[in-house]
Amino acid sequence: MINQKSLLFTLILVFLTHSLYSQQHKSVSDKKYKKEVIQTIGKLIQTKYVIPEAAEKYAAELKKKHAAGCYDSCTDSKEFAKTVTADLISITHDKHFNFRVNESSEVGEKAESALHHPVRYHLLRAKENTGFFKMEWIENSIGYVDIRRCYSFDLAKDLIIAAMKFLANSNAIIIDVRENGGGSGDYLSSYFLPYPTQLTGWYSRETDWLTEFWTIKDIGAEPLLDTPVFILTSNRTFSASEAFAYDMKVRKRATIIGDSTRGGAHSVDLYKIDDQFEIYISTERAVNPITGENWEGVGVIPDILVPSEVALDTAIALARKAGKEYARAKEAKLKQAVAEMQIHLHNAETFYRSNKENDADAALDSVFQIGVTVGLINEFFIDVLAYNYQSDKDEPILYAILKKKIAVFPRSVSAYERLASVYYSKGKKALARQYFQKVLELDPDNRNAAKMIKRIRDAK
Repeated sequence: MINQKSLLFTLILVFLTHSLYSQQHKSVSDKKYKKEVIQTIGKLIQTKYVIPEAAEKYAAELKKKHAAGCYDSCTDSKEFAKTVTADLISITHDKHFNFRVNESSEVGEKAESALHHPVRYHLLRAKENTGFFKMEWIENSIGYVDIRRCYSFDLAKDLIIAAMKFLANSNAIIIDVRENGGGSGDYLSSYFLPYPTQLTGWYSRETDWLTEFWTIKDIGAEPLLDTPVFILTSNRTFSASEAFAYDMKVRKRATIIGDSTRGGAHSVDLYKIDDQFEIYISTERAVNPITGENWEGVGVIPDILVPSEVALDTAIALARKAGKEYARAKEAKLKQAVAEMQIHLHNAETFYRSNKENDADAALDSVFQIGVTVGLINEFFIDVLAYNYQSDKDEPILYAILKKKIAVFPRSVSAYERLASVYYSKGKKALARQYFQKVLELDPDNRNAAKMIKRIRDAK
């Protein structure tokens, strides 16, 4: 997982001594240059690696490999970087290590430029659609989403809100992270766990501090707190996506299906060696508030261990069963709510027709409050409800319902426009003009409202 000390990651520029800096872009065939690069990597591991008691040993083993001539045959910079990375992972068993050549992107910014990484991540996010690869509505109201990289919440917010709205009516949800190699942060849990719920935090060696992480409050959608959730994993599921699976598993909020994940529970910083090389080094480790542990090296163990290739089929079969049970419970709750709403609506009708406005308003409030709890209340629902009260004797009910629409959706142009039109049709021109004026305040370019105001004014 990429460390979020800033928006996406903290890029720490580690400049070497003047002698190494002056040798930038030298060929790795130069034994002195190659040795200095290895020594610098070793020093970074010693001073930055998240487990200090192991760091000295890891650095020493890397230097020992170099001294034994393990890299003498590497004459290409990419080959050298690949070989060193493989050795670092073998030595540490930490799959987050990545020593690589720093290359310009296809738009041509200089690799050594401060623009390089912002541009590279911008291009990657566009190419990957911010990680959202596929959404699908499977039979029997099963929602499916395939997410292949985790981006920070500020970047992913619009797409995850769209995805959650797509999934909102599901009776079961399948989230596929089998091809998710990680990224930055776990925002997904916030859409399935109540706020505030503590998630996996990060202990930093540098600060000797555990930073707590909690579900996000303002997520732009209602969290789905009781819809059955199934998470698909594989041995390619890594880092940030593992954090999501782990948090959901230990909170018993989801069923994990597939292969054990890759096992990367560290967070990395990026260090610049010189204008040719850079390296990701783990500087923080995950600490879950429930287990006190993490998934480093062992991965997240699925609840249902099956080959990842058949995980989706397994999940669909389980989701069908869970979805039917969830749908029955949801329907029973809806039936109960409708029955209660009908009682309060009948009372509201009686009170309005008897000119008992306060009692009528209270009864209508109850109708809306109950409707909100089961997801019935939206602008269309209110308009259809109001349509039933067109007669002259029911005008007070009609106006009250449309005013309630404005109260529930105070920024809705159509809510004000609907009430204004009804007032106009009932001959209440002053009230109509007042609400058409509100339409213009919200939408200054609304030509229909402007024309109606002129029409009312000219008719005087």
